[in-house]
Amino acid sequence: MNYYEHHIGDYSQATSHLTFVEDATYSRLIRKYYATEKPIPADIKLVQRLINARSKEEKNAVISVLNEFFILTDDGWRQDRCDHEIARFKDKQIKARRSAEGRWQAMQLDEPQVQITPENRCERIASAMPTQCSPVTSHQTPVTNLHTPGKQNKGGEKEKITQGLPTPQEKYKSFAVLISKEGKTITVDDQRINDMVNLGATEAEVVEAITIAKETRMKASNNTPINAGYVLAILKGARKKAQAGNLEEDGWWKTNEGIDTKGRELDMKAQGSESYEAFKARIFTELRKRKEASDAA
Repeated sequence: MNYYEHHIGDYSQATSHLTFVEDATYSRLIRKYYATEKPIPADIKLVQRLINARSKEEKNAVISVLNEFFILTDDGWRQDRCDHEIARFKDKQIKARRSAEGRWQAMQLDEPQVQITPENRCERIASAMPTQCSPVTSHQTPVTNLHTPGKQNKGGEKEKITQGLPTPQEKYKSFAVLISKEGKTITVDDQRINDMVNLGATEAEVVEAITIAKETRMKASNNTPINAGYVLAILKGARKKAQAGNLEEDGWWKTNEGIDTKGRELDMKAQGSESYEAFKARIFTELRKRKEASDAA
């Protein structure tokens, strides 16, 4: 990883008690973690050498910081936040690569069916993959405005959200109160609260995530207060597991991978430079036709 997000508020609260040397040590350890994309080695002497800790004070700082902010496992010294960010980064890399490969394969299969001229060939090449081939570091900044309730759903779905369910503003306040009560104080305008709302999390899910976070910290004998980033990571992990086995029946249309999978099931392929939105619309049309034919029979 050549880039990672640094939440200044969380970092300041978690490290305000550290000495200057300990703070610098913690920063170097985190950078080493992300750069290698794996846990810090279990051998403390090796760790001291890796981050160039030479004086007695610096070497002692390595020991103190590892024991306070990391958990020793068979793989080395691990940290939940670092593991989550690395996993998210790798997942986006894999999805982007698969999406790009799938789109190019579909284009190649459809080439004989489309009359290619110099003009439309340039247009197809330019529009075929504007995002899949962007630099690696572009996958590491989360886009939080793609899953806003109401924009995702059409017609009646948007109306259902407002009938008896909490509004986004109510969720902001509720989530902030729950996290502040059990861990670090957080404001309603914090980006991570916004991410939880965009994720579609409920109050019950946030409470459960906080409970899991507390139990995990207790098992690791880690007294660090629960923060919003940790709760958000747990919510995302739970949501991903819940949807893993229901890609077809529960929201296949929400991801490019799901759209490609459904298309293959129906023996349908993307046509040339056709966007995923257009391909998805054709799939829905085909499903409706098949259902009408089945009902008529």
